[in-house]
Amino acid sequence: MLTNAMLLVALLAAAALLIWSVRRAWRSPRAVVRWPVSLLAGLFGLIFLVISGAALRGMWMAYSHRGAPVTALVVERTPQRLARGEHVARVTCAGCHSTSGDVPLSGGKNLSDDTGMPLGVITPFNLTPAGPIRDWTDAEIFRAVRDAADRDQRPLVVMSTQGVRNLSDEDVRSVVAFLRNQPPVERLTPPERLSFLSMVLAGAGMIPLDLSYRPERITAPRKAGTSAYGEYIVNWGGCRQCHGADLLGGKSIVVPNGPNLRVVKGWTREQFIQTLRAGVDPYGKHLKPDLMPWKFIGRLDDDELSALYAYLSSLPTPAAGGTAR
Repeated sequence: MLTNAMLLVALLAAAALLIWSVRRAWRSPRAVVRWPVSLLAGLFGLIFLVISGAALRGMWMAYSHRGAPVTALVVERTPQRLARGEHVARVTCAGCHSTSGDVPLSGGKNLSDDTGMPLGVITPFNLTPAGPIRDWTDAEIFRAVRDAADRDQRPLVVMSTQGVRNLSDEDVRSVVAFLRNQPPVERLTPPERLSFLSMVLAGAGMIPLDLSYRPERITAPRKAGTSAYGEYIVNWGGCRQCHGADLLGGKSIVVPNGPNLRVVKGWTREQFIQTLRAGVDPYGKHLKPDLMPWKFIGRLDDDELSALYAYLSSLPTPAAGGTAR
């Protein structure tokens, strides 16, 4: 945080110096000095100011305290909850919080490496009982999932972008129960250190940080192969992160850009399920695991994948000239 603050001050100072240079140059009696210097200094001063504004907004988003106050919560570890929690964790949490792509969730790799940009140190931490959450209450873990805030109410930046924040209350409790029940794995992960570029991109809306709060209670539809349950899976499964808010295709420069998901309208349910289980679509095209995490989504059971297919098949086709890709 200190380094980013110092860079912001330096950038603002440079902008101020350039604006001062415009004022000095404009007073010059020589046109060859007045116009070129004023234009160049003014242009770069404006650019520096815009970057500073984006960085300031990004720093506020990344460093300001957040999260609702915790209430008393002790999650009962029933066999049903443990099984459901492990299922959800293997579908979504294992993609970031594990280097093996599966449980136990002993910590991931630096996600900045996957973007090809110097975004800083963004390593999802160890979620086994040997990691930081050993000192957290069940309510604090619940808040971390729902509000993307740690026990000290500092933002969990990566979590703020994740669909798991839309899990139902019961599913979050199941995840909490499973995290507590994992075998402890002694593995240290470095603390999060976001680069200045991260702050600029976040402030400019190019990193999808979500500071909104979810409803106080979230209830899932009855589990079945229905469109309603499929929409619930889309919301917590992170589909919109890569495929766009309307699922018409992604436009991010940070996360992979998925295609328009209306493509499944031409598939059968069996073809859809087979695609996500085998990683090959009905036309023989192989899905790239680094762009489409089909191995994780394919862990959904048949009812869940049927629901996902039902929802995607129900989406309207955009009119001619729309944004479908």
